[in-house]
Amino acid sequence: MYNHLLSCFFISFLITFHISQAPTLAIVLCWRFRVHIINALSHDNLDIHCYSLDDDLGEHNLQVGGDFTFKFGEHVIHHTSFWCDMKYGSDHSKTIYVFTEKFGDNQCCHTRKCFWSIRDDGFYFSNNNQSWVRWYDWS
Repeated sequence: MYNHLLSCFFISFLITFHISQAPTLAIVLCWRFRVHIINALSHDNLDIHCYSLDDDLGEHNLQVGGDFTFKFGEHVIHHTSFWCDMKYGSDHSKTIYVFTEKFGDNQCCHTRKCFWSIRDDGFYFSNNNQSWVRWYDWS
C-alpha cells in the first residue's frame, strides 16, 4: 500500500512539474544550433575568423555567395558565445557576436538555426534564411 501511495505521489508531482515548466522545458530542449555566415557582398571576398572561449574555428575566405557553417551544442554550465571577426576590402572590419545563449534562446530556438548575411551595408540576421533584419552596420 505504501509503495502504491508513493508511486501515485511521484506521478502527480511529475505531471504538475511538467505542466508548470513547459516553457522552460522547450528552452532546455533547444541546445543544439547551426550558424550560417553567408557572403552576400556585391563583389568582394569576405575574410572571417570565428571563435568561442573553448573553440577556434579558424580563418576562412568566403567568395561571394559562399556559406561558412558550424554547429555546436550549448555548454551545460557555462554560457556559450561565438564571435566572428569579419573583414572585406581595406576599410571594412568588424567583430560581431553571431551567437550568445540569450540570443539563441530568443531568436534561434524555433529553427535551431542562426543565419547571418554579410552585405555591403551591414550584417543581417534571420532564423529561417528568408526574413532578414539588419542587426549591425559596418561602422
